[in-house]
Order: sequence, then structure tokens, then C-alpha cells
Amino acid sequence: MERRDALKNLGKAFGFAVATPTVLSILQSCSSSDGLAWAPQFFSSEEGSFLVKAIDVILPATDTPSASEVNVHVFIDKLIAECYDAEAQERVKSQLTAFANFVTESTGASSLAAVSEANLVDSFTTLFGDRDESISSDAYAFAGDLRSMTISAYKGSEYIGENVLAYLPVPGEYIACEDLQTLTGGKAWSE
Repeated sequence: MERRDALKNLGKAFGFAVATPTVLSILQSCSSSDGLAWAPQFFSSEEGSFLVKAIDVILPATDTPSASEVNVHVFIDKLIAECYDAEAQERVKSQLTAFANFVTESTGASSLAAVSEANLVDSFTTLFGDRDESISSDAYAFAGDLRSMTISAYKGSEYIGENVLAYLPVPGEYIACEDLQTLTGGKAWSE
């Protein structure tokens, strides 16, 4: 009988030892704040704030959330910090510097923090328009890459994929000869 009690107590002790860190991590995750307390891994805090403004100019809030509301800025920062090699990271930094210099010089802003969304709209309009040889090619490259990453991350986010785009978690039959309006109500398929 004592052996059974010893095994039972040993099982309880093991269960408590395993469950305690799990419960603590769940409680900590519930108390964590939203995206406002985001600390960039790759960008400086000033560049991170600038990135949030820039992606919200590319994809502002309409009847769907803005890019920053679905944490596109967090994804872009994490992607560059964890997936790009040192050479690619250095290239992104130099392109960002060229883009920031273009924006601040063309708008008269004293720093990245002083750049408004209206300034960014004007800058993107210039960069996505006809090519001007006086503007650095790195500024063009950063603007294009940022737009591409923002749109891709936005479409790949969980909220947009499940609530805005047509989403079918377990695909059913393949219907080859139907139009998009009939199949999804006019929505593009989630990726």
C-alpha cells in the first residue's frame, strides 16, 4: 500500500512541476499589452515608429483594419532581424537611410519623428510616379520593397485571411468552371 501512495505522490509532484511554468506563462501572456509596447528587433525605436506610419500610409484603415492594426510592422521587423543575412540587413539599413533622407529633405521635416502621414503620402506619390534621376535609387528600392512586404504580410495575416478574404480551412471539391462571384461572393482566396 505504501508503494502505491509513494507513486501517487510522485505523480502529483511531477504534475505540479510541469504545470506551474505553463500556468505562469498563460497568465503572463494574458497580461501582456498590445502592439503599442512593441520593441523593434532590427529597427531603432524612431525607425520603428516611422515604419508604422509608412505601412499605415500604404494600407490605411478603411472598412478593414490598417496594416499596423494586424501587426504588419512587427512581422517586417522580425523577418528582417531573423531571416535576412548580415549583407541583406546592411542593404536594408542603407536603403532606409536613403528613403528617410528623401522624405525629410523633400518635406522639410527635422527628423523621422516629425514626418507626418501627409508627408509620407507625398513622398510615396513621388516615388511611385515617374522616375526622377535626382532621387537615390536606394530610396526607390526601399519604397518598393516596403510596399511589397506590407501587402504580402497584410494578406498573410490571420485576421485578414480568415475574416476579409475567402477562407476555407479544409478545401472541398474543385470546381473549375465557376466564376469568383459565385464561389466566394467576389472575395479573393486567402493564402
